[in-house]
Amino acid sequence: MIEQQPPPIRDDALRKAVVGRIGAIQARRIDGLRHPDIDARLARLRRAVLAEAGTIPEVWEDTVGCLPDGLRFGEKPSQWEYAVHDAMTLYALHQQSKDAPVHKYGVRLGTAVQKLVPAADRDKPNPLRTRFQALSLAQTRTGVTHHLRSLISLLRSAGEPLDYGELAVDLRQLQDPLRAPMVRLRWGRAFSRVSNADPDASPEHSLATSSTTEN
Repeated sequence: MIEQQPPPIRDDALRKAVVGRIGAIQARRIDGLRHPDIDARLARLRRAVLAEAGTIPEVWEDTVGCLPDGLRFGEKPSQWEYAVHDAMTLYALHQQSKDAPVHKYGVRLGTAVQKLVPAADRDKPNPLRTRFQALSLAQTRTGVTHHLRSLISLLRSAGEPLDYGELAVDLRQLQDPLRAPMVRLRWGRAFSRVSNADPDASPEHSLATSSTTEN
C-alpha cells in the first residue's frame, strides 16, 4: 500500500498520476479536432493556479482527485496534493492556445529554461537567469508558484516543452527541508550544463582552437 511506502515510492506514484492525467488530455488535443470540453477543463485549471490545493471543486478531478488514496491524508493538503495541484495548473497555463503537446518526458526544468538563454550568456547577469535564481531561492510555495508562472509563460512563448511529471516531484520535494537542496542542485546543474550539441562549448573545440592558435 502506498501509505506504508517511503517518500520515493510516493513520489513515483505522484509522477505517474500527473503524466497519466496529462496524457489523457493531450491525446484529445492533438487529434486534429476541437474539443470545447478540454479547452474548458484547461481554462478551469488555469484559473486555479494560485488557489489552495483542494479548495476549487471544479478542478478536483484533475488535481487532488487523480492521486491514489495513500497520497491524500491529514486535515490539510499533503505535500503530494500541493504538488499535483501546482503541476497540473501550471501545465494548463503552458498548454494554453497550443495544439502540440507541451509535456515531454525527460525535459527537466533547468534544461528547459537553459534553452531560452544563449550559451554565451549563461554565466552572465541576464533577466532570465535572475528569474531562475529567484525561483531557486524562494522559500514558500507562493513564492515558488509566482516565479514558476513567469518561467512557464516564457517557455510557452518559445515553444519549449517540459516534463510535468518530474516538475511535480520537484515541487513535492521542495516542501521537504531535507530534499529541497537536492532539487535546487538538480536545477542548477541542468541550467549550467554545457551542451554536447554546441561545438563552440565542447572541450574538443577548445583544444582544437588552442592548438591552432599555438601553431
